[in-house]
Amino acid sequence: MYDELIFVHEQPSLNDAYVGGGAYLPVELAWPCAVDGTPLTHLISFPGDWFSNSLMNNDYWISVFIPYLPGEVGHYRKLRAAHGDSDAVVLGYLRAKNERNEAPNKMSDYGKVLLSKNPDSDDDENLASKLDGIDAWLQAPVLSNIGRRRISIYGGDLDIALPRNKGILSDGMGYLFLSEDFSRKTETEQGRFFLQLG
Repeated sequence: MYDELIFVHEQPSLNDAYVGGGAYLPVELAWPCAVDGTPLTHLISFPGDWFSNSLMNNDYWISVFIPYLPGEVGHYRKLRAAHGDSDAVVLGYLRAKNERNEAPNKMSDYGKVLLSKNPDSDDDENLASKLDGIDAWLQAPVLSNIGRRRISIYGGDLDIALPRNKGILSDGMGYLFLSEDFSRKTETEQGRFFLQLG
């Protein structure tokens, strides 16, 4: 049994994990940018209590931002693991009331992400989108300089929620790593996000 992520092309409610759109970053937190200063695109946001029971009812969120140009694939290279890092930015923050979206390359879709108990056994060949569980790598294991893998996202699953933005992760796997003590920090970089292609 494992916790599977189910991606749906539906407008998320306020408490749902979601893909696309913007992020509810506090105004005092700068929108994340690439090395060249270009604002990154919001990919996905998760409520903090998915990762730590201590964050129940805390309105703490984790968001992933990536370099992205619709219809292009140059961001694949920028998301691969290189020396424990990539060009993605992972932020933890206390959610603001208003959504922001400062990326010039916005996604035109929204989708929600649900957690579901899958009764099947989990193993290192299970490439399902999932929370925690057993690491399943498309290539060699990813070694990050921060934390451990908490989320795996199969690109085909992501396409279900974002039909007008297909191919963001190709048919690869996205891996979200979070620092071990992320729940004790706010409004800072909290992890890493990597893409592996098959």
